[in-house]
Amino acid sequence: MNDPTEVQAAPASSPPEDVLLIVPVRNVVLFPGVVLPISIGRDKSLAAAQEAVRTQRKIGLLLQTDPAIDDPAPDQLHRVGTVAAIVRFITAPDGTHHLICQGERRFRVLDYVSQEPFLVARVEFHAEPVALDRETEGRGISLKEKSLEALSLLPQAPAELANALQGIESVSALADVVSSFMDIKSSDKQELLATFDLKTRLDHVLSLV
Repeated sequence: MNDPTEVQAAPASSPPEDVLLIVPVRNVVLFPGVVLPISIGRDKSLAAAQEAVRTQRKIGLLLQTDPAIDDPAPDQLHRVGTVAAIVRFITAPDGTHHLICQGERRFRVLDYVSQEPFLVARVEFHAEPVALDRETEGRGISLKEKSLEALSLLPQAPAELANALQGIESVSALADVVSSFMDIKSSDKQELLATFDLKTRLDHVLSLV
């Protein structure tokens, strides 16, 4: 694991605090409240991750619209992504780099302020509703019941996953965790991530479970 003090030097001028360092990702959608490993190999992604570790900043993960593109431009990235904290920065013996990322909240890109040495964007953050109406709470209960039922039918499903679902009290967090573990295409996960309205998102997740 890399120590933050050993990360390469940052650019002369660090990005201001009201922007996010953007790391494009292929075929991976990180949801708030979920921890996932992210492999990085491109120079811009590595530079952004190193800067984030050095300055203890968050990064913004954005799914590419076309995973085949090696150096995606801003218009080749989705505009809704997830703010992530880098829990660990790992360099494997073969020289590949991996981030253990914890998703925190949704964001939408407003505009890009820099593309070199990495992508930097001004963003607006999405806050999940605190007070829920009965219909939304009812959807949350149905989602938990259906998810636990689906897990019980999978012989290899880890018991800790069911326990984790049982312990989730936040309806929005439940929807995100279930979305993350469903075996669906990354484009479908991106659609769920970009659905800011909680009730609509719950209906969509329920239809997929």
